[in-house]
Amino acid sequence: MIRPARRLRIDLAYDGTDYSGWQFQTRERTVQGTLERVLTRLQGGEPARASGAGRTDAGVHARQQVVDTLLRSRLDDADLHHALRRMLPRDVRPVALRTVSDSFDARCNAVLKTYRYRLDLSRDGDPFLARYAMHHRAALDFDAIKDALRRFRGRRDWSAMAGAACDKDDRVRDLTVARVDVDGPDEAWFTFTADGFLNHMVRNIVGTLVEVGRGRLAAGRIDEILAAGQRMQPGASAPGRGLVLWSVRYPDDPMEE
Repeated sequence: MIRPARRLRIDLAYDGTDYSGWQFQTRERTVQGTLERVLTRLQGGEPARASGAGRTDAGVHARQQVVDTLLRSRLDDADLHHALRRMLPRDVRPVALRTVSDSFDARCNAVLKTYRYRLDLSRDGDPFLARYAMHHRAALDFDAIKDALRRFRGRRDWSAMAGAACDKDDRVRDLTVARVDVDGPDEAWFTFTADGFLNHMVRNIVGTLVEVGRGRLAAGRIDEILAAGQRMQPGASAPGRGLVLWSVRYPDDPMEE
């Protein structure tokens, strides 16, 4: 008897350090490829495919990457969750798993995504943050950075902050949250929430903000750069290691307190 396939929602957390990003690549180790190999084993060798809410780049991490997949298995959700915990490598963890409607699409149904970016501001660099933060020793003017962040908020074409590999024709996104939280003298977090993000968008914004904080770019120039709609951002793209896909929200998700 052929087992019917059912659609699953899998919430993953992963350390992206040793992966060439989320998206499958033939000759590179990726999170999607790693997950699909395990799912294929779970349905007896029949190839499985998994689609993620976001395509994180090489070295980028996730606290909540949401995945949908069709899977044939006699195991219930709890047993499948246990099997994934056992079979996936330790740097990829299934946080939640449940059967969902056939209409669920992890990418298309997402209404909000939040990314966070971590700065290590210590003098010598904290070795325990080396995989998860950008080290920046020089002092930053966070008042100027907050002024710049205010200018980033809103709905607009984000071509000026898109990476060269961005293949989206529609580049309009609504950035509703753009803030920085300074945690003592040695650490800071940038938080960005939007209805979607373009390739390298957050990393390019962070690179620009660091230039503002260093006094190399006036906060007021952000308006000009964004309005130009071209890749004019003067700072280097911030490294992937500091970036985390923090959360993905869907219409039916319970409200956070």
